[in-house]
Amino acid sequence: MKDVISIKGAREHNLKNVSLVIPRNKMVVFTGPSGSGKSSLAYDTIFAEGQRRYIESLSAYARQFLGSLDKPDVDEIEGLSPAISIDQKSHSGNPRSTVATITEIYDYLRVLYARVGTPFCPRCGSEIRKMTNEQIVDIAVNIASRAAGKRNMVVMAPVVRGRKGEYYQMFYDFLNAGYSEVRLNGEMKSLRERIVLDRNKAHTIDLVIDRIPTVLDFRELDNRLRLSEAIGSALKYGQDVVTIITDEETSLSAKFTCPKDGFSFPEIEPRLFSFNSPYGACPECHGLGTESVWSEDPCKICLGKRLKEESLSVLIGGKNISNVVGLSIRDAHAFFEELDIALFEKSEKEKSGMYEVAELPIKEIKNRLQFMINVGLDYLALERKSGTLSGGESQRIRLASQIG
Repeated sequence: MKDVISIKGAREHNLKNVSLVIPRNKMVVFTGPSGSGKSSLAYDTIFAEGQRRYIESLSAYARQFLGSLDKPDVDEIEGLSPAISIDQKSHSGNPRSTVATITEIYDYLRVLYARVGTPFCPRCGSEIRKMTNEQIVDIAVNIASRAAGKRNMVVMAPVVRGRKGEYYQMFYDFLNAGYSEVRLNGEMKSLRERIVLDRNKAHTIDLVIDRIPTVLDFRELDNRLRLSEAIGSALKYGQDVVTIITDEETSLSAKFTCPKDGFSFPEIEPRLFSFNSPYGACPECHGLGTESVWSEDPCKICLGKRLKEESLSVLIGGKNISNVVGLSIRDAHAFFEELDIALFEKSEKEKSGMYEVAELPIKEIKNRLQFMINVGLDYLALERKSGTLSGGESQRIRLASQIG
């Protein structure tokens, strides 16, 4: 009985006391005219009982969230394992849903690009590396000279970026540390006044470190030292990012800032590569890639790539994340096969832990790509919208996602 599934007395819906034996580890097809009981046997009896038994095997704590399932009308089923069901639901017409997102390949891509991607300046094309405190001070001096005498230079630390919370304790700690002002959601607020925030709304908060007159001569040691200390404090509170405001607003990073033109990247994290997040989505089309939900015309800013220029300026193997999802599944698999080897060799040569970080996401991506190749979908592009897929393509993609 180990090699078969035995069903005795199935009477679910229009089944008439059906008994049969099904071989395990084989491809089995139920066929027959409409109404003959194919779905009643496969879905409502065999799958339903497998699902019910699996849920019953969980702890009482887990079952309270899942609810109980009724036992199907059958005398006995033996040899049954936990089951996966891919039914005939229509595919999603969501304009943000693609082959890459359905299979979760895009999630692993975002992690991969955030951890081992190399940023390049979108203005001059130079590779961007970490900057020292002194290099940032030099850029700040140039910013001050352009605004000399017009207004003070405000040095701020970005401490919260679009996150929910009340932050009462944080404001209290800043006040005790000697700071008196923050910029809250674009508006200056005194820390000496009680600030009440809605904990369920996202907030953006910058701590004002210093207001420095731009008329100062920063060649003098005391003036340069004041600016250097302000920037050092901003980098500490802002997690290596400082924001400087004169007539313009500039964010500089001790991690990634272009040495030629001062272009600074935001923090490189997975959400920077998400077109469903305001931190990664093109500001013009909001991540749709088209001029509107009802239009097929590509966005004039991102040209249909959905992401900000910063997101598209991070490369792995000479490709940005949009280039990769533009590949067919067959070509993407070949790309990641080569990338796997290249990153391993580079990590060994430089004696870095780069490959340890990249190994898991690359493995998961390759597994999902290989499964889709196995089910005959190697010709599809990863960026293909789910609403354009045929019924069969949609079901095979969902199968790849479930098995993965």
